[in-house]
Amino acid sequence: MDEGPVHPVRALWAVPRSASTAFERMVIERGDHHVLDEPFSAAYYHGPERRSPRYPVSEPSATVARIVADVDRAARREPVFVKDMAYHPGPELDRALSSSWCHSFLVRDPRWSIPSMARIWPDLTEEEAGFTALARAVDRVPEAGGDPVVIDSDDLCRDPAGVVEAWCAAMDLDPDPTALGWEPGMRPEWERWRDWYGASAESTGFAPLRAGGPPTVDDPRLRDLIQASLPLYAELAANCVSPRSVRPR
Repeated sequence: MDEGPVHPVRALWAVPRSASTAFERMVIERGDHHVLDEPFSAAYYHGPERRSPRYPVSEPSATVARIVADVDRAARREPVFVKDMAYHPGPELDRALSSSWCHSFLVRDPRWSIPSMARIWPDLTEEEAGFTALARAVDRVPEAGGDPVVIDSDDLCRDPAGVVEAWCAAMDLDPDPTALGWEPGMRPEWERWRDWYGASAESTGFAPLRAGGPPTVDDPRLRDLIQASLPLYAELAANCVSPRSVRPR
């Protein structure tokens, strides 16, 4: 039976296209965590329990239970940061949420996030949009004895120093302002999803907000998906942290 983690595991669960990779890149720049990029995507898309038919089974050992155990094993050596999508563990998300990890969440207005994802996967599913799983995860954390920390992507890009400092306070970390900028380049952590990370590889910091309103969406299915996601987003955004609202644990 595997032992639990000795060092902290700090998890950021996100919806797709929400600047989560930039956030991960900031943690990489800190240099004080072993960083894991979307390890549960292996179970969702490539493992024997996969929930999506997009890819064939290519990682036969990639089960949610095995990934949780691997994360805890890594945390016996050093602090671990996990960035992942809340929908990737599927119904076994509770296995991660009920662990001793510290959980935070990143959300983005679906009028922006869904069209952005649809540019790469126009057939994205409701589950892959991410809002249902993220809302469920945020609700589940207090039941497991935790305190969810929710970040809005717009707030993060508008005030990266303030929001990252608030996140650090909630995660019992000292802020490191030098980690808000980095050298461009593809990272080895991104190998599985490198085709998605071109903009992240070119970035040198959190991108500023785009001027103007969200893009026009012509596909009725995507419009319906956005409309269905907006109430979940509003509920999540109403509880987002700000530099003034977070106190150390």
